[in-house]
Amino acid sequence: MSSDNQLNYGLDTDTIDIADSVIIDVATKTLSTIPGIHSLSPRFYDELVEGITHAFGQRSLPGINVKHRKGFIEINIYIKALYGYNLIELSKQLQSEIKQTLKNMLDLDHVKVDVHIEGIVKEKEPVLHGN
Repeated sequence: MSSDNQLNYGLDTDTIDIADSVIIDVATKTLSTIPGIHSLSPRFYDELVEGITHAFGQRSLPGINVKHRKGFIEINIYIKALYGYNLIELSKQLQSEIKQTLKNMLDLDHVKVDVHIEGIVKEKEPVLHGN
């Protein structure tokens, strides 16, 4: 891996670099396909250190970050879930979908996805206007 947090694949003499922002974009788009997820949950800590981590080359979006570990990539996702969904099943589905999408689109095999549920949101009931 290069020092600017890009994943490098050596194919004989050619190298393919995958930027963290691409991994984050793929993971974020996958979130929108799974029912039961309300939104990403920006944490106070994320907002404080975003400028610092960006200066050191770590790409982060409030609610999601990518870390390079020895031999694999770790993705941490902080979400708010909708009330009434099974949180364990929702987390497992999100992990599975992100891993599969990264495998299919970017050929990434060694990915660890950690899902952190930061809150439960009750859907607002529709407002009925009386005549």
